[in-house]
Amino acid sequence: MTTIETDTLLVAGTQVRAKNQTAVVNPATGRAFAQCPVASDAHLQLAVESADAARAAWARDADLRRRVLLGMAEMLSKNRDLLAKTLTQEIGVPLRDTTIEVAGAAAFAKFRGAAPLPVEQIHDDARQSVQVNRAPVGIVGAIVPWNAPLLISAEKIATAFAAGNVVVLKPSLLAPLTTVLLGSLLADIVPPGVLHVLPGDDDLGKALVAHQKVGMISFTGSIAAGRAIMAAAAPRLKRLSLELGGNDAAIVLPDVDIPRVASQIFRSAFYRSGQVCAAIKRLYVHKDIRDEFVAALADVADNAAVGDPFDPDVTMGPISNRPQFDRVRRLVADAVAAGGTIVAGGHPIARDGYFHAPTLVTGVGPGIAVVDEEQFGPVLPIQSFTDIDAAVAAANDSDYGLGASVWTADTTAGAAIAADLDAGSVWVNRHGIVSPEVPFGGMKQSGVGRANGAPGLDQYSELKTVSVAIHARKPTP
Repeated sequence: MTTIETDTLLVAGTQVRAKNQTAVVNPATGRAFAQCPVASDAHLQLAVESADAARAAWARDADLRRRVLLGMAEMLSKNRDLLAKTLTQEIGVPLRDTTIEVAGAAAFAKFRGAAPLPVEQIHDDARQSVQVNRAPVGIVGAIVPWNAPLLISAEKIATAFAAGNVVVLKPSLLAPLTTVLLGSLLADIVPPGVLHVLPGDDDLGKALVAHQKVGMISFTGSIAAGRAIMAAAAPRLKRLSLELGGNDAAIVLPDVDIPRVASQIFRSAFYRSGQVCAAIKRLYVHKDIRDEFVAALADVADNAAVGDPFDPDVTMGPISNRPQFDRVRRLVADAVAAGGTIVAGGHPIARDGYFHAPTLVTGVGPGIAVVDEEQFGPVLPIQSFTDIDAAVAAANDSDYGLGASVWTADTTAGAAIAADLDAGSVWVNRHGIVSPEVPFGGMKQSGVGRANGAPGLDQYSELKTVSVAIHARKPTP
């Protein structure tokens, strides 16, 4: 078996060393704990050439692809503890939650490996046969962020493989190590040339997007980067799948069980320290229960177990990197300067690493950065409403449209309100639930296309119509 490596890159079916290295910082200490190789333009060129040579045979062999995907799922499950530990060291998410991430990554691979590509039969009669088949795009450039690198990598790899594509994967330099480890673990499972793992900076990402042989870019990250990718992909009309984050709103009606829903809202907003694209990031609470609900939510925040992510009693670890830690501090300071009131947290925690207390802010509204922008950290602005139509209008008044939720004892009313919310996913009495079989993606500036389910597979496919005349008509004399 291939030696498990985190100091080499999976390129062209082999693990190769890189001249350049980057320090990987443990956000729970603020200190480097490992070095990770950084790919060069030469590595990228070698990867694309190898992928181009491998893609035709890979596309033809659906049985091999299914075996590889199921083998990938088994490998992820077998190495759960190693991957979860590495991920916790790298991004500071509690071990209990990175263990869930590994299981989720395995579930994505298993889901895509369990079913053949669908074929839609439009006509099948004595006159004609018309089918819609899924053909691969070719080479997929997959660019993944730092907040959930293993899960997002697995989703992109699994869907691309299922459609018959080969993949060049570029993780963020803010969290490259677990993805490099994934490449090492897959080296004996994936045929040479089918997968390449290239950690790199923005310049490497730009080169991947611009490469003439790369037919599709699948990107998860910021709106600004997504716009730049769309512009760079335009000259060659590359296929795109862009998940660009969210500023999800949650609306709480006055009929809820306040203690129970406050606890659920807190977890939906502060899970993984709020560093989830589909976390609750704006909260609208009916005026009749506003004070009681805020007090219940503050009680949950004040009693949250924040600390060492390897401690089994801890539910919140640090913010995953220094740039994001500094951004959260600026957002909180800006909210206070604008007249906001801190009702819980509001400050970094005095210890090594990038720890910040879970923070609730009231007295802020549109025009304040903590409301208008995606915080991506442990801070939640709370606003009140009296009219549900006004609450829906406020929730929709955003460039983002990834997710939203409604919380009420009346699920029929909740579903009706959900229909009016402008978001790709709307939940009632839950938030942020994502699974392999359910389409996920955003409206407006939150992205282009969908991941997961049948629509996710279509994002990585070219739809090919095959029309066969069974009995051709005789020509007219």
